[in-house]
Amino acid sequence: MKQAMTVFYRSIFDTYQHLWTLVWATMLWWICILPVVTSGPATAGLFYVVKKIRNGEPAVPGDFFKGAHKYKGIGLKISCCSIFITVPGGIYFFILLGTGSFIAYFTAMIILYMVLMWFLLLLYVMPLMVEQDIHSLSLLLKRSFRLLSENYLFTINMALYLLLLTFFSTVITIIMAVWAGWIAKNAYNALIFLLHKHEVADYEFSGDVSWKGAWRTWK
Repeated sequence: MKQAMTVFYRSIFDTYQHLWTLVWATMLWWICILPVVTSGPATAGLFYVVKKIRNGEPAVPGDFFKGAHKYKGIGLKISCCSIFITVPGGIYFFILLGTGSFIAYFTAMIILYMVLMWFLLLLYVMPLMVEQDIHSLSLLLKRSFRLLSENYLFTINMALYLLLLTFFSTVITIIMAVWAGWIAKNAYNALIFLLHKHEVADYEFSGDVSWKGAWRTWK
């Protein structure tokens, strides 16, 4: 719980520090996911922008499309996997719930668990793909599953924070302008936090932030 809060708090700070960049990246993301199947490449473009921010490099709208194009192939595969898992999963879940039998109800719970596990896996899939430049879906899923299985409680806590963020975004609709970028920043920081635990020399994460002088980042 404490580790997830550290990552979440750091992400609040990072999002504010790069607010304008994440706003235009989020706007591009909303536009590019309209065909649905393009959600994978669009999300890859968003994480590509987040990676540039983390590396201290200037990011421009062209970087969004560069990232989307670079990971177009594997991004489309991830989109198709998400559609294949969530759409039939949701349909069968409600159909089984309506039957009233114990076996159907039990099966519905298994389907729901599998769908939820997929969404938890996605917390690492996209940032890991961009961070380590992975273009193999099987390798990407394998590494993401390892991160999830070895850090299950941390992942659950992060997912709850992101659900809370999503809830506030629906209540305070102006937050939707930066919602996707904020979610991506959380996911990227969560990945780097876990990679730092295992490979200290290669990845650096610090939960220490200072708001002094940070309130007007545009100055």
